[in-house]
Amino acid sequence: MTQNTRQVLLVCSVVAVMFGGMAWLIPAAKEPNIWWLRIGALVLLAWVIGFSAWAKRRRDLAPDFLAQLSANFFEQDGFAFVVGTEVLEGVGYLCVWFQNRYERPCEAMVLVRTSERWLAPQRHLPDAKVSLTCQPGAFGKALVPWPLPLELQGRKVLLDVMARRKYPRGRGKLLRRRTGLRVGSAPQSAISDALKVLGVLGGCHGGRAARTEIQLPRDVATTPLLTLQPHPETIWRFGDPTDRPTDSPATSQFLQMKRI
Repeated sequence: MTQNTRQVLLVCSVVAVMFGGMAWLIPAAKEPNIWWLRIGALVLLAWVIGFSAWAKRRRDLAPDFLAQLSANFFEQDGFAFVVGTEVLEGVGYLCVWFQNRYERPCEAMVLVRTSERWLAPQRHLPDAKVSLTCQPGAFGKALVPWPLPLELQGRKVLLDVMARRKYPRGRGKLLRRRTGLRVGSAPQSAISDALKVLGVLGGCHGGRAARTEIQLPRDVATTPLLTLQPHPETIWRFGDPTDRPTDSPATSQFLQMKRI
């Protein structure tokens, strides 16, 4: 069920309860036509309940791989993901497990930054950004080097998570119905970034980021590694067997995580 559909159902429920409740408070002897409003409110409420039950029973056309990694995940209008960390050869990485909920490819970007930019010592934590292309219904993993200050290594930190996604040819059919925690849109430029900061300071929270807590790794590089580039890897594509993802290092790690 899409975000728009849930909002429509919520509005219909509120309308049915409010107008139906008022209709039953008005004596039918004074307003004989009030029965039409009573019946209409009951029919609308019954339709909302029936449609919600039908939507929950529908089968997904793509497996929910993210559910095997975490009970909760983030989402930006069809692009779903989970964030974490990983260490490879002494280098710390921001790790993003992702899945496309629709049948057409999307271009996405995930941005992670400290939630306490004005407080010590988390203000020294650099932003981390992952850009990738996600195929229809595909599930995969992307890594980007994340140089971590020495004083923050091994600590738990609060992070703001934002994302941006684009479906160049439209989203198409919905393949996986479980929705995630909606995140705010990532800024597209330094100017828009500054506007977001001013909006937060002024009490305007449009496009508010989601918040998560992450355990940072220890004994990793503290300086930027300019030669290392983000490396997205697709583990499963729509149409692949659901019980046997493609053979890759990321797949092996995913299967190990499933067994834990």
